[in-house]
Amino acid sequence: MTSSTHSPPEPPPHEAGNLTKLWWAKRNPPEDPKHLSFKNKAVLVTGANTGLGYQAALKYAAQGASPLLLACRTPKKAEQAKTSILRATPASGDIIPLGVDFSTFAATTQFVKKVQTLVPQLHVVLLNAGVGMPDFRTGPKGHEICLQVNVLSTTLLALLLLPQLCAAAAADDSFAPHLTFTSSRAFLDLVEDDVPPGQTLIERMNDASKWVDRRQYDLVKLSAFFSVLGLVERLKSDPDGRKIVINAAEPGFCKTDLPRYYPLAGRIFMSVFYFFFARTAEQGARTLVSATALGPESTGRLWANDILVPPTDFMLSERFRELRRETWDEVLSILRQHSSDI
Repeated sequence: MTSSTHSPPEPPPHEAGNLTKLWWAKRNPPEDPKHLSFKNKAVLVTGANTGLGYQAALKYAAQGASPLLLACRTPKKAEQAKTSILRATPASGDIIPLGVDFSTFAATTQFVKKVQTLVPQLHVVLLNAGVGMPDFRTGPKGHEICLQVNVLSTTLLALLLLPQLCAAAAADDSFAPHLTFTSSRAFLDLVEDDVPPGQTLIERMNDASKWVDRRQYDLVKLSAFFSVLGLVERLKSDPDGRKIVINAAEPGFCKTDLPRYYPLAGRIFMSVFYFFFARTAEQGARTLVSATALGPESTGRLWANDILVPPTDFMLSERFRELRRETWDEVLSILRQHSSDI
């Protein structure tokens, strides 16, 4: 893969107001990484039938990925995504539609077993599947549903796919496999007072009495970023694992179907807000795809607006490090109850 000489415009400082940053981002979309090639690379995209995931899958198909695995909530949606991609691009590679419901650990582990029978190696895994809810809801195992899908099941998937990423790393020194989480800079707005001691982060997100939709979103994204850092740490002693680039990518505020679970008034509000402040899903997908071609300097980092985002004061604090260790240990403890391979 080749790199770009694109020099991105300077985004507003982190301290700027959210509307200021959204206004700027809509009018300064990231570069379209058309210069990249994923020819004959095995690529897996979760949440691939709509929004950011579909647009990213479309780009991978156009840029030669084969096989391209489309993970969608149902087999029907995956088949529809494949059909749509084949109509939209002259892709000649193999596209494999797969159904998986990440609201359960069992479905996630079964999905991995299916992937293992289909491809011996994976070069790129884009973990994009996610849900957003307007109220507190729990999944089958009692965890708040956004925590379940966006953090627990996604981290389980990442851990179980590491052997196939390591296999790709061992087979080809010229290509560094990538594991990328779709993320958000929202968690950068958190300060120590937002996560006081007394409850673990997992306990806080599972506490219905403290549920606030916007704050839950921030905490979920923070927890997922801790998974990125935990995975990096886990692979440090593995010669092939160290070759894997594990990072996070923020596509920006994009028009997607995430508000589909909101009441009518909420959906109307979001449509207006989208008009003034949202990037298109295609523009957001540019960041996701480019993140899966970054060098090792991006490992453990957040990629947004074509730059690696510098850490905030909170990220450099002892409280952040404490939360990171505590959350990663608790996530692993939960996942080990559902998989002997963790």
